Amino acid sequence: MADDPDIARGARPDFVTRATETLSTISAFWILLLAAIFLYDIIGRELFNTPFLGTHEIVGNSIVGILFLELPSTIKRGAMLRTTIVYYAVSRIPRRVIDCASYLLGVALFLAIIFGGWDAMIVSWEVREIEGAGAFEVPIYPVRTLIIAFSAICALIYLQLFYVTAAAKAEAEPA
Repeated sequence: MADDPDIARGARPDFVTRATETLSTISAFWILLLAAIFLYDIIGRELFNTPFLGTHEIVGNSIVGILFLELPSTIKRGAMLRTTIVYYAVSRIPRRVIDCASYLLGVALFLAIIFGGWDAMIVSWEVREIEGAGAFEVPIYPVRTLIIAFSAICALIYLQLFYVTAAAKAEAEPA
């Protein structure tokens, strides 16, 4: 949140900023939990010859969940990958055009994820899809739902950024 210009000048952050930073904090705790699982697995494997069953499944699905929890904050802060060689070579108006185009592409990307993954998410809930076999199984349907839900949130954040930029309510600032 320290990168946010509103906070730097003492203004209270808006709801979207607070929400995205909260999601980012949740993902940080999720990462700490994964670190604890790694540690347990390594100690169990090396000292007691008893690894933590399900480490692979938990980590594989957690990485996707963590990514989608981090995306809204990354988008809101303007920290998505950007090639600046052209961006900073043009004046303010072309920068706003570039920003608006990239925001619309972001909306299109996340809408494509929603529409492409919706049916798989529904089927996953219907069959209670799991990964793993035997001693440890991880449900997949919550992760599929998280992807759809956070894709919708990301699309909305891109729409908000598009509106603010197109309406000239904010200047394009370097990320």
